[in-house]
Amino acid sequence: MSCPVAELKAKAAKASSSGVEKFQNVRDKNSSVPMKNTNWDPYSGNPAPPPPPPRSIVNRNTKPTLAPLPPPPSRSSSVAMSSVSRSDSLSPAPPLPSRGSSSSPAPQLPSRSKGPAPPPPPPRSSASALQNKSLSTGLPPPPPPTSAGPPPIVRTTRPGTQPRRVSPAVLAEDKIDWANLTPEDKQVFFDWLDEFFANFTPPTGGTKLNDTEEIARYDGPSHGPPPPIQAASKPTSWARPQAGIALRPNQSAFVLSHPPATTYGSSALDLAHYFAPTTHWTSAWYNSSSAPPIPPIIEGTTDHSYTSSWTSRGSSKTTNVGIFFSDLSVFWGTIEFTTTNSDPNQGTRDAVYLPRPKALGREELVEAHEVYGETIALFAESFLGSGEYCARGECWDLANEALKYFKDYDYIPKPVPSISRTHGHLIYEGKASNGGREMVGRWRGGDDRIRRGDIAEWRRVKIGIKGAPPGSFYTLGDPDHTAVIVSDSIPSSTPKDGVNLSPSDLGVIVVVEQSVGNPPKRTEYHLSCFQEGEMWIYRPISMKAYLGVSDITAVPPDGLQGLQRL
Repeated sequence: MSCPVAELKAKAAKASSSGVEKFQNVRDKNSSVPMKNTNWDPYSGNPAPPPPPPRSIVNRNTKPTLAPLPPPPSRSSSVAMSSVSRSDSLSPAPPLPSRGSSSSPAPQLPSRSKGPAPPPPPPRSSASALQNKSLSTGLPPPPPPTSAGPPPIVRTTRPGTQPRRVSPAVLAEDKIDWANLTPEDKQVFFDWLDEFFANFTPPTGGTKLNDTEEIARYDGPSHGPPPPIQAASKPTSWARPQAGIALRPNQSAFVLSHPPATTYGSSALDLAHYFAPTTHWTSAWYNSSSAPPIPPIIEGTTDHSYTSSWTSRGSSKTTNVGIFFSDLSVFWGTIEFTTTNSDPNQGTRDAVYLPRPKALGREELVEAHEVYGETIALFAESFLGSGEYCARGECWDLANEALKYFKDYDYIPKPVPSISRTHGHLIYEGKASNGGREMVGRWRGGDDRIRRGDIAEWRRVKIGIKGAPPGSFYTLGDPDHTAVIVSDSIPSSTPKDGVNLSPSDLGVIVVVEQSVGNPPKRTEYHLSCFQEGEMWIYRPISMKAYLGVSDITAVPPDGLQGLQRL
């Protein structure tokens, strides 16, 4: 029996209404933990294990060992913090919120030597060789920090979110008399088609490398050490460009010294060109038995983290390398060769890469702040007034250890680790020269402010002291300095992604910082007094959310989206 489209539509609406009513009745009689707020199954019958106690990051040579901060809250918690005290005298820490039916409660954490531990951050759903940092003042009082300080978020969706599951209503099958459709029926039908194709996106697939049996594996440092400022060794057949030679994508106003300049737009793409069959190799670096197989063009540099593995069957051998760069691009390379042939240009090369990630919108960046920002700020503030150093006391350690603090809690997505001078999603970059008469900068991303828990990087900065006698100034960075921002800062003009914004428009930056010989302290910097140097501000963010991978492996994960080739 034929049925007009309008009648079918009415039946569908009636069935949908009935399904929604049944769903609401079931929902009203039952309660559950939203799956988007946790990454473990609360209905499996297994209690969530309590988070392991974080390792101590306090330098034992300075003060007695004290308990670390309280852990980040469970995403299943519904408790909200109305306010956070930011004074040196901190309130006692409440116990860790429950994450389910676990029978072992989280332990109470003892306070530091000069005051109780700070309260945990508000709940939310959802690395590196050292650089020198110097902080000195032109005033008579003792100079601020001076030391050697060093120097990598699910591109798919926001962290912790999962699709809702709603059973659709089942419709009775009806046949349509296509030969006798009225003009009204035809219009309804074409409206449906327009709506379908407007929301349809064809599926895309990532590049998948062939699985191989791993016989041996080498893992380099999980995070690149903070880089010393020195010239990198470069082979004669291939060289990375010096800073200032090549512009980064969408950058025409100015070029900063970090991340290192590239030829093709990202460090991973530069290395992919090195792996091209037309590039002449002068050595079989991939078949070294005494050292890890590091491509010659990055050997001796510190702006990356590295891992490798190899497989072998008879005289046939395959070497795999995975490299994560400080511009947040990722490279994977494979070399298949015969050990009886010493010619480095006779093997088979393959390379894939992830380009530098794009800037995110306001929603994603605010989400990242709510997951990581408050905990990172409280981590830094917990050292204030204690006389204790974070880790070795280097300025870079404060940010690095704050990001590593999340690794003991499996319900918090791993943030992008500190790699060289990078600590997450770039929010702002700028520089000043000519005594502050020339300033230039650029905003990145959709957020409209600098937020508590963001991380600041300075390089060879000279900044005047507001309210001090003329000629007074701070020097930040010898050459580099790192600090944790502990107060929001709203620019004087509304920032937009990619739009120029002078450092002076950022207003006052309030940070917690340290250096060898100078325990963590709170400092305010008035950027209207910025005179010389470069600066960057980063937003800590989930590595999986921002890059699509949660760790760097020798081969790319199966089904990874966004992989590119030459």
